[in-house]
Amino acid sequence: MTRLAINDALWGTSLALQCALLAVVFVRGLARRLPCFTVLLAFYPLRAVVLFVLFGHLATPDYAGLNDWLSLAGLLLQLVVAVEIGAKIFRVAARRWAAWVIPVAAWAGTMLLLAVLPARSPVPPDRLQMFCSLTMVLLWVWALVERAPRLVSSVAVGLAAYGVVDLMATGGKAAAAMHRDAQSFAAWSYASSVVYVGVVVFWIFALRSE
Repeated sequence: MTRLAINDALWGTSLALQCALLAVVFVRGLARRLPCFTVLLAFYPLRAVVLFVLFGHLATPDYAGLNDWLSLAGLLLQLVVAVEIGAKIFRVAARRWAAWVIPVAAWAGTMLLLAVLPARSPVPPDRLQMFCSLTMVLLWVWALVERAPRLVSSVAVGLAAYGVVDLMATGGKAAAAMHRDAQSFAAWSYASSVVYVGVVVFWIFALRSE
C-alpha cells in the first residue's frame, strides 16, 4: 500500500469516526454539559474538510499559512477545553490548589523538554503544543486523584493518552528531522494520527453510556 493510500484511508476513517463521535455527543445530550469539548470535536473534522477542499486551489504559501492558523486555533481550543475540564474537577476536588499548580508545572515541563530536545532541528518543537499536551496529562492525573465524575474522567484520559503520544512524537520528529530520517519522521506522524483515532473510538464507547 502506498503512502498516499495510507493517508487517504487514515483521513477517511478518522473523519467518519469523528462524525460518529459528534453524533454520540449530541444524542446523549453531552454537548450541553461540555460545550467547549463539543466545539473542539466539531473543529477537527471541519478543519480536515476545509484543508482537503482547498488543497491545490490556494498558492502553497497561502495554504501553509491557513494550516498554521487553523493549527493555532486548535491549540487554543484545547486550552479552553482544559479550563472546562479543570473547572469540572475543581468542583469536586479536595486539593483545589492543583488548579494553580498544573499550568505552572506544564510550563516548567515544557521548558525542560525544550532543553533536552535537539536545539537545531529543521522541525523545531511547538512550545504551545507541548504545553497543551502536558496540561492534559496533568489534568488526567488530577481527575484520577480526585475521583472525578465518569464523564470528566473519560474525556480527561483520552486527552491525556493523545497528549503522551504527541509529546513522544514531537521529540521523535525533531530528532528524525535533524538526522534527515524521512521514514522515522513519517512513522511518528502516523503514530499521533493512529492514537487519536483510537482515542475517538474509546470516546464513542465510553460516552455512549453517559
